[in-house]
Amino acid sequence: MGQGTILSPMERGMVMALRAHDMPYRAIAKEVGRSIKAIHTFLKNPDTYGTKFSGRKRSSLDGRENRLLVREASKTGLSARSLKTTLNIDASLRTCQRRLQQSSTLSYTKRRHTPALTARHKASRLEYAKRNLEEPPAWADIIWSDEKRFNLDGPDGLQYYWHDLRKEPHTYFSRRNGGGGVMVWGAFSSAGTSQLAFLEGNQNSEDYVDTLGNFLFPFAHEHYGEEFVFMQDGASIHTSKYTKSFLDEENVKVFEHPSLSPDLNPIENLWGILARHVYANGRQYMNVEELTVAIKAAWSGIGKPTLEKLIQSMPRRCLAVVE
Repeated sequence: MGQGTILSPMERGMVMALRAHDMPYRAIAKEVGRSIKAIHTFLKNPDTYGTKFSGRKRSSLDGRENRLLVREASKTGLSARSLKTTLNIDASLRTCQRRLQQSSTLSYTKRRHTPALTARHKASRLEYAKRNLEEPPAWADIIWSDEKRFNLDGPDGLQYYWHDLRKEPHTYFSRRNGGGGVMVWGAFSSAGTSQLAFLEGNQNSEDYVDTLGNFLFPFAHEHYGEEFVFMQDGASIHTSKYTKSFLDEENVKVFEHPSLSPDLNPIENLWGILARHVYANGRQYMNVEELTVAIKAAWSGIGKPTLEKLIQSMPRRCLAVVE
């Protein structure tokens, strides 16, 4: 793909996922196969990336408004859209965005949220990476799974904000069950995607086993027969005695995955791709039903080339841990 083209939805999802783990721009560019400039341009303002604005560019912010805009962005971290509304600025949204981008003290960045890796976690990750580089599994035959929450107000709320480079970065807490939205379970492999399970309320081991029986098994048996390899993370309901007993009884081979390692689970990137479709152009949803329809439509539109590219990235992910 040419270096001058706009990043594809899949590439954007990969960039977002890698940057969420504080990977440097240069490393992201190498991983995605695009220029550092392309990565920087996208991350500078993901919400408006690739949008074409028609008409003559205008600059109608006076000096006072410009200072006020930058000062409020520094204090609150609000998006340009929110600042324009809050400050009652008549200039266009694009003009406000451009003024903020031109500031030498501001950068539109993501609130950092990194897993608290202990020495044990790091050792486990390294052992996993080395083992799978020395004796590569059949990556294409593994069924990758995970849960994901989608909020009515956008992906994980306001994770992106205007950061004053002279101040400490903002942080945020994950919202597993807070706010309006839906929780889904999904799986994929090189064969395609499973049907999404829309989960209601707090899930326990029995609920999870029901989800596997109703959604994982039909997908797995259709594509792999009775014997298949299944990957799940280390959530408590995934590793409980009840769940383990069920998987053992069904002779399911579970692919071991290190704790706190979303960067080693390609479905995390798939969620990022899905979210970009669901929340395209800053879309928000009035109710759960509307959000559910959008999620189903976006999920059904994911093609095999996207899935295959994510799976093919596993050796590089392992190598990144070793290096």
